[in-house]
Amino acid sequence: MTQQTNQDASLGETTTPPTTPVTVKKAALCGTCDCDVEKSTLEEEAMAAVREHAFAVNLIGVSEMLPRTPQLLFINVTTAENHTHCIELTVKGWRVASNRNDCMNGDFRQLQIHTKYFETLHSLLDEISPSYRKIFRSKFGAKLMSKLNILQKEQNDKNE
Repeated sequence: MTQQTNQDASLGETTTPPTTPVTVKKAALCGTCDCDVEKSTLEEEAMAAVREHAFAVNLIGVSEMLPRTPQLLFINVTTAENHTHCIELTVKGWRVASNRNDCMNGDFRQLQIHTKYFETLHSLLDEISPSYRKIFRSKFGAKLMSKLNILQKEQNDKNE
């Protein structure tokens, strides 16, 4: 976006406010189109985890501010308790990088959580959010029952 200043308006020149360079990527959920974006295994895992756990947290999404490479990416999470976390995903696993969104610097007073890697996002969220456990169990159970009922109905329709 360009802005014209009063002095520059007479000269017909425009100025652009200082900005930080940002790499623009196509939408990460691009698996259904014929685009040329090749997603890394970590990015695919992150997108699957975001979709899988979205119902059990207030907000979740891949950070657009922090670096995203085939070996590293960050997810912002706001738990049901309204605690924000920036989660790092690497080949080592999932780790709480910070207690703030879009931040890689953890709290040195909480090294036990900032240095611990988890195999899944589920296990990480289970540890940092007591409400997640309750919500996940109740909603997951309800979703499972709903899907089982749909399958049962489909099976009954086939048999009739």
